[in-house]
Amino acid sequence: MFTFGRSDIRPKKSESQSRSQKSSSEEQAPFLDHPSSIEDGPTQRDQSYKRYLYLNLSLFLLSLVFFLGSVTIRARGPTDLECASQMSAYSPVMAAVEYEWVTFENEFSTAPTQYRGKPTAELEQAWADLWKYGAFPVDIDKLEALNQSTDVDWRRVSSGDPNSPTVGLLEGFHQIHCLNLIRQYTYRDEWDYSNDASWHGGPEMVRWHVDHCIETLRMNLMCTADVTPYLIWNDPDGFNGESPSFNTLHKCRKWEPIVEWVKEHVVFNGTAKEAEEEKTESHHGHHEGGGHGQRA
Repeated sequence: MFTFGRSDIRPKKSESQSRSQKSSSEEQAPFLDHPSSIEDGPTQRDQSYKRYLYLNLSLFLLSLVFFLGSVTIRARGPTDLECASQMSAYSPVMAAVEYEWVTFENEFSTAPTQYRGKPTAELEQAWADLWKYGAFPVDIDKLEALNQSTDVDWRRVSSGDPNSPTVGLLEGFHQIHCLNLIRQYTYRDEWDYSNDASWHGGPEMVRWHVDHCIETLRMNLMCTADVTPYLIWNDPDGFNGESPSFNTLHKCRKWEPIVEWVKEHVVFNGTAKEAEEEKTESHHGHHEGGGHGQRA
C-alpha cells in the first residue's frame, strides 16, 4: 500500500477569484489623493460656465441697447436746432434759434407794411428796431470754429485782458443794416439822413458803403440760395394775361428770440467809433435840432 504524507499544499485560487479580489482592492483604493476634489471639480466647471454665460449675455444686452438707441435716433430724426448747427458756423446765439412756417405775403397788390413806403419818423424807427442792438461776447477758444486767426488783436470785452472774450456783432443785423442803407439811399433826396453815422464821410464814402452793402446781400442770397418755387397764375388783368404769386411758403428763424438773446447778452452798443459818433450826433442834435426829417 502506498501511504501519503500530510501535505501543506493548498488548492490554488482560480484566475477568476484573483481578478475579483484585485478588482475589489482597486475599488477600495482612493481614486484621487484628495477625496474632496471629487465634489470640487464639477463645481468649478459650473462656475466657469456660468461666468462665460453671464459675460456673453451682458455683451448681447449691451449691443441690443446700442442697436435700439440708434434705431430710435434714426426714427426720430434730427431736431431743427441740430440741423441748424450742422448748416451754420459756430454762434453762441444758436441757442436762441427757433423755427416757424411762414407764408410770405408779398404780392404787388399787398398793402404796405411798417417797413415799406416813403420815409417817415415811424418807418425809420421801425427799421432801426430790427438791428440796432450792439455786441455780445464770443469766447476766444471759438475763433478757430469761426475760421479766424488768434494772431489778430481782436477787441475784447475787457480791454487788456488776454483771457477776456472778444466781441461779436450779428451778421443778420449787419445784413438788415445793409438793406436799410440801400433803402435810405433810394430816398436820399426826400429825407435827411445827415445825422446817421452811415451817411458820414461825404458822397463818395456813402456810395462806397452802399456798394459794400449790395455785395454783402448778393453773397448772402447766393449762399442761402432759396430754392422755393413761386408760381404763375392766369390773370386777365396781368401783364400778358399772367401774374406771379410771391406768396411762398418758408421755414423761417424767428427774429424776436434772436433779438432778445442779443439784448440780454449785450456788452456794448456798436463799435468804439460809432459810440463816439453817437455822442457827437447827440450833442449836435441837442444844440442844432437834429438831422432827421423830410428835406425841404
